[in-house]
Amino acid sequence: MTKSASSKRDRTRRQLLDAAVKVFAAHGVEAGTIQEIATVAGVANGTFYNYFQTKEEIMEAAAVAVGVDYCKRIAASAAHIPDGAERMSIGGRRYMLMALEQPELARFAMSVAIFSPVWAAQVEPFIRADLMLGIRQKRFHVASVPAAMDMITGTNYAGINSILAGRAGKSHVATLSATILRGLGMTPKDADDIARRPLPPMPPIAGE
Repeated sequence: MTKSASSKRDRTRRQLLDAAVKVFAAHGVEAGTIQEIATVAGVANGTFYNYFQTKEEIMEAAAVAVGVDYCKRIAASAAHIPDGAERMSIGGRRYMLMALEQPELARFAMSVAIFSPVWAAQVEPFIRADLMLGIRQKRFHVASVPAAMDMITGTNYAGINSILAGRAGKSHVATLSATILRGLGMTPKDADDIARRPLPPMPPIAGE
């Protein structure tokens, strides 16, 4: 495959992923269709099957793309912050704020995050990097890294779902972040202080 052909294929795949995010976020996973995704992407229905075999396949790929892109933007926003504990808090709070500010997008991402091994392989390493940094800095004291990862992701996902369900509001964001930091071995005072620090601005989405 030539470089130009490869670039065109990459562009078309990205168009399909972006279209899938729009369709699933707007209508839900059940109501979104392959035909609508192809229409929004501006390609023929048959073109879809050159890239994805099923709706479930593109659903997972699109949600993971959302998660990876969002994590990269969060990491860029915190690039100047050396403290692993603060970086951990920023990441968790940003995802919970997505649930408040872009609930349709958060709902779509979470529909995949809770069961997808691809999400775990591509998105959760961003969380693990901040966890390991905090451990090296002796900010975190955990009995087991896998157990700590389960605690962090499980608590964050539960918090996002509480916000999406209307059971929690903006005050929940800092409170839940402080709870996670306490679970990682920080004192209540330090955890509360970090969880209430101002968030650094997010860089724009590429192309905007």
